[in-house]
Amino acid sequence: MNGIWRERNNREGAKIVGEAMQKMLKLGILCLIFFLSSGLSVGQRNERAETGADLDPGAGFQCPGKITKQPRPATKMNLGELTKKALRLPQPRYPQLAKASRVYGTVKAEVVIDVNTGAVVWAQVTSGDPLLKPAVSDVVCRARFAGTYDVDGYVSGMLTYTFRHRR
Repeated sequence: MNGIWRERNNREGAKIVGEAMQKMLKLGILCLIFFLSSGLSVGQRNERAETGADLDPGAGFQCPGKITKQPRPATKMNLGELTKKALRLPQPRYPQLAKASRVYGTVKAEVVIDVNTGAVVWAQVTSGDPLLKPAVSDVVCRARFAGTYDVDGYVSGMLTYTFRHRR
């Protein structure tokens, strides 16, 4: 009788340990997702610090590799919405944490464009969910517009990125 009792306790103990291991694995995966997503944010902050931008997430940042040294170049005019006017508009990756949290919506970024080259020289993510903003700030500087090679100066406008919830 004592052997049966021991075997039954071992099976129940193994079941409890198995359930605990599953819970720990799920918690570990969630922690990993959190640390990976926060690591991306830290990398962006370091990049902004190297370009001389303020570490405030609401502040704009100078795009890497550009010649201008001022925080935000003075612009000749505001062109409004520029999303459909871009020759090249890289799409941001949907952040895993935002996808897991089922966050979606639009993120708007203000950009300053060098009229001569059509390159974005300065950008600021102005609105949107905090989980989606880092993805946009990663790609907004790679947008390209038609340049006018005989005119110097800067113009500003807005780019809108839409993140859709897929089922």
